[in-house]
Amino acid sequence: MPTQHEKISRDQERARKKQQRQMLWMGGGIVVVLVIALGVIASGVFNPPSTPQVAQAAGAATCSPVQTFPVQSRDHINPGDPHPPYSSNPPTSGWHWPNPQNWGIYTTQQFQEQLVHNLEHGGIVIQYNGLTPAEVQQLTDLVNRDSYHMILAPYPGLPAGVKVAVTAWTHLQTCTGVDANTLQAFRNTFRDKGPEFVP
Repeated sequence: MPTQHEKISRDQERARKKQQRQMLWMGGGIVVVLVIALGVIASGVFNPPSTPQVAQAAGAATCSPVQTFPVQSRDHINPGDPHPPYSSNPPTSGWHWPNPQNWGIYTTQQFQEQLVHNLEHGGIVIQYNGLTPAEVQQLTDLVNRDSYHMILAPYPGLPAGVKVAVTAWTHLQTCTGVDANTLQAFRNTFRDKGPEFVP
């Protein structure tokens, strides 16, 4: 007959083996859960297709750095008078008509020689080409929210690949589409910085 000590040792051994089996089962269970989780992640369940917003962000407009040009001229010319070519497209300074254009939003192309006078008065001119109606509405809303010394107009003469150009006196930035934050930053930096301030 086993002694009390042997009986306790057997019970402890059984308990130890039982604990080992439990640990093995738990370890195996953890491994199975990890394998399943990795399989689910790899299958893309937690990576659903891009939402329209994400897709739009991926194709968002890109803008050039702000370009600065030397002042070409501040001379007045009459409508139809010839003048040397401007150093940028759209122009940021140079020969211009005696009367600036009225501030506001236009749906037809404006004369660059007249808009240069608006730039001289510290104005910001946004011109566009090849935009969708929704994009034109974005620009319209942007200008309507803060129209002081602002002009918006289409301009088919923009360089290839440029859909939006924003100008101030001696400054130009171009974009491949509508980037409201960039346009607002340009406006806030350069508005009323022309050589003539006209309220």
